[in-house]
Amino acid sequence: MDKFTPVFPELELAVTELLNARTSMGLYATILSDRTSSATGEVFVRKVVIADPQGLHTITQFCLQTSSGEADCFGLSKDSVSVVDVRKYMDYLNEQEPERG
Repeated sequence: MDKFTPVFPELELAVTELLNARTSMGLYATILSDRTSSATGEVFVRKVVIADPQGLHTITQFCLQTSSGEADCFGLSKDSVSVVDVRKYMDYLNEQEPERG
């Protein structure tokens, strides 16, 4: 079997929808991190962390390589944050704060 490249179409759509919604509200949103890693030998996980002045957003999805070599995505979840995500968000907010004189 060839090297498996996980794909996350539902996650990518969810990220695009979130960014578009924030933009239409006049908010500047930024992707703080976008990571793909191996959860087990056959299962990969991708997590995107997005911040804007009103909140912290995460989107996570898993992808399994089937025996036929195709991708089977599952477990799409939104806004399940970790301590590391909150720290990144606090750093983001601190960078957005205007200089105080």
